[in-house]
Amino acid sequence: MKTFSLFKAAGAARAVAGALVLFLCVGAVSAQGYKEAKVDETLAGQKGAVIGGGDAAAVKNFLTKYYLARWTVQANGSNLHTYREELIADGAGLNGAAQETFLKEAVDALTKYAASKDCYPACRYNAVLAIGTLDVKPAPERNASGTPYSGAIKPLANFCTSDKEFPDYVRLGALVGLTRHAALGIEDETLRNGVRKVFSTVLDPKYATEKKLRPEIGEWFQLKALEGLTSFKTPEGADGPTGTLDLFKKMVDDDKLDFELRALAARGIGAMDLTKVQNWDSVALATSLTTLARDFCVSESAHIDSELLREQVKSAAATTGATGAMSGGPGGSMGGGAMGGGMGGQQSQKSLEAMVARVQYGFDSVQAAIKGVDGGSGLLVVLGGAPEKKPGGKKAPVEEVKIDPEDKVAVARVMLNDVLAEIQNTNKFIAEGPQNQAGMMGMGAGGMMNAAAMQGGRGGAVGVMVDSASMKDHLLQQKLRFNALLGVDSF
Repeated sequence: MKTFSLFKAAGAARAVAGALVLFLCVGAVSAQGYKEAKVDETLAGQKGAVIGGGDAAAVKNFLTKYYLARWTVQANGSNLHTYREELIADGAGLNGAAQETFLKEAVDALTKYAASKDCYPACRYNAVLAIGTLDVKPAPERNASGTPYSGAIKPLANFCTSDKEFPDYVRLGALVGLTRHAALGIEDETLRNGVRKVFSTVLDPKYATEKKLRPEIGEWFQLKALEGLTSFKTPEGADGPTGTLDLFKKMVDDDKLDFELRALAARGIGAMDLTKVQNWDSVALATSLTTLARDFCVSESAHIDSELLREQVKSAAATTGATGAMSGGPGGSMGGGAMGGGMGGQQSQKSLEAMVARVQYGFDSVQAAIKGVDGGSGLLVVLGGAPEKKPGGKKAPVEEVKIDPEDKVAVARVMLNDVLAEIQNTNKFIAEGPQNQAGMMGMGAGGMMNAAAMQGGRGGAVGVMVDSASMKDHLLQQKLRFNALLGVDSF
């Protein structure tokens, strides 16, 4: 089974809600009285000569009176995507001074549109998106990325951080552009540090309040900023050589933060080369990651409870409808347990797969920080590496390694290896399912799948060997083990 987003269902719901909010805001044509530029259609045939000529005055005239002026006309709203694609292709197709002139003038005009209250929302949103997608070199092949125009970075950063009253959809469009630049690489060190500072600013809890972000799309800002910082794959930040690492550890430690963000921060740490970090408390990070694994067990157990309740309500509704129909009215009854199962019934394939995916992703994020991911070193290497392998490729059991309890680094190293062993235990549990003393699968309160489902029958969740109740029990046991590693008394 593939591992999807930690909060696959919740994330999808947030994305749909956020997209709806953006659609209502940037797609609606209201009676507010937006202004439209007068489009000079006689300039249409001059594109090649004007943009290839490199004369700034001529290019500006062409853009503001025809080429980009069309964007401000509300009747052209459905063509904005086409206009953006044309702009990107035309800019990337130029060279030298002609290209620099065209892109600079385009960014200047689009910046004014994005900032103007006189332009209708869809125009403003597409203008700022276009700024972030301008290229100096086209994509080498379909579905690949071109080389971004670095001159777009400063206006994008300004939209994100300015104290002026910009709509949150304009700020979000700018942030998307900066994230693209970060992912594809920013060569100039000054620009790179400036973008890091923007991402750090967006991740500050005060940002959402100060910029008056709507809750419906506020989390998108955090996710995009976190994605942007992670793409640099370095502990360095705007505040010094460990600025990003410090910020990510702070997010990992924040138990009030959405768990998806904490997990992404852990993965971001895993992508860094920590071997070059000097005078930094790696032992404290080991404790943070172990605590994150413990907190995930608690969080996911609560989520499973809510999913079981949701399945119960859905099953009860289906049972009521089915029994009512079979008995000729709403008062008919065939027994809810036989038809739907509720808390004790069979879960849907989608629900089971989502549960397993969440568990796998949550623990994989912790493991990524410990072992490294995407070329990162991982924390365990910094603390002295994994246990040496025995002949035949088997790792020496962690308990065989004798350490001085006063050696904090050694203690942290053993703790992380124990965390990895627990994660491996969970993966084995998912692959094999719960076992009783006779070696047969246990029957959790949430109900195991039937034989047809286990064998890939119609509607079955192929490869999912656990149910919600057994997974919850397993996670609660894991919580106790993680607490023991942390020296925390629990029950």
